Amino acid sequence: MDGMNRAALSTLCLVFLALGSLTATAPAASQSAREAKRALPGRFQDHVVKISADEGTPDPPKWFFVCRAAHGEDGILSLVVQNGRLLSTKPSLDLRVALGNYSRINFDRVLVDSRGTYEIAQRYIKNAKPGKTLGAVSYLLQQAGEDADPIWSLWCYDSSGRYLGLLKVLASTGDVILWE
Repeated sequence: MDGMNRAALSTLCLVFLALGSLTATAPAASQSAREAKRALPGRFQDHVVKISADEGTPDPPKWFFVCRAAHGEDGILSLVVQNGRLLSTKPSLDLRVALGNYSRINFDRVLVDSRGTYEIAQRYIKNAKPGKTLGAVSYLLQQAGEDADPIWSLWCYDSSGRYLGLLKVLASTGDVILWE
């Protein structure tokens, strides 16, 4: 290999190394709950009974879905989505879903997504807790009854992880129904 080819090869290797380090440190793709739901296999899309996540700022690193399969095909399953990809599917051990009266979430009624509820929580914290700033939230979306509206529950924390309060928001309107 002559000097010119060796130099070109060295330059090409450096470019690939630089690109590799850029992609290795690129931030994770953020996504709302609705965006994360798109990663679920089609057979689960209409069978979600619970969505949850922690460390939402507003988007969390992972979304957790609990699905009740049609006609008991697979029972109750837990699915984890990160960066638009389905990471895992396994039987759910969530007894509250198994024994509770949770219906499939009617996503036609979910007009306020997780990002919208985060903005609502920011406004509430600003007004209800002067001097405090919302750092992160833990999300939960459920629907208690076939004809009920889905409800977002947000556990709110400041930037140091101190609990600020619980906010419950109607997913259909964005109306706050509980602040404690």
